[in-house]
Amino acid sequence: MVPRNNGSRLHFVGGRKGGVGKSFFARVLVEYARSREVTFTIAECDRVNPDVARIYKSDIAIILAYFSEDERKRSKADALFAEALKNPVIANLPAQVHEAMLAWFVQDALYELAAKEGVSFCHWYVSNGGYDSVQLFYKTVADLGEWMVHVFVRNWGLCDDWSHVDQDPKFQALIEDYSIPVINLPKCSYLERNFIEAHQLTLSAAESHKDLTVVSRQRVKHFLRQAFSEIEEAGML
Repeated sequence: MVPRNNGSRLHFVGGRKGGVGKSFFARVLVEYARSREVTFTIAECDRVNPDVARIYKSDIAIILAYFSEDERKRSKADALFAEALKNPVIANLPAQVHEAMLAWFVQDALYELAAKEGVSFCHWYVSNGGYDSVQLFYKTVADLGEWMVHVFVRNWGLCDDWSHVDQDPKFQALIEDYSIPVINLPKCSYLERNFIEAHQLTLSAAESHKDLTVVSRQRVKHFLRQAFSEIEEAGML
């Protein structure tokens, strides 16, 4: 079974599809780490829309690292591992990155180096509950589950009924076989979410923003409290 130690760990936030809430969950994970006073580094791996790096560039250590299917450019991702030797890393992945990441991890035997250096990996897989999202999760675990812990993140802001996933025998068998935690990303109210995105705010900044009403600020606080509880339950950070 994949080790679950909380020492030096590289956290990938992915989902393999655009629009499932990867970047938003990455920001929630960052806020959770900050609230627990965990020393960590953000890795921005999305060259097209580096919104996590853009929002946190002024107050958190950030590195840029990119995955490429071109063997000659595979070293562009090496900074992730180098940083994970020093601090936990939260890496925001773009959508179409799995094959390049797989090549880096397997063909270059990063799992072997990780075992030697005491680095572990966690993949927070964010899903919108769609058929393609769930099917790609199966493939992701089949490809990487031998070496990398996975957490399945149900984004309730994009799907409010998960019974079709929860009652799927294939899904349940996978969760049991690989001991995969299933957590919830609660819905963030549209008004507050739109305000946060329009002003490019960190979630902690929104908790006390003067242009949000006292009720809106409470909604943000409640959302984060719920989300943090779910992340805490996973026990990965």
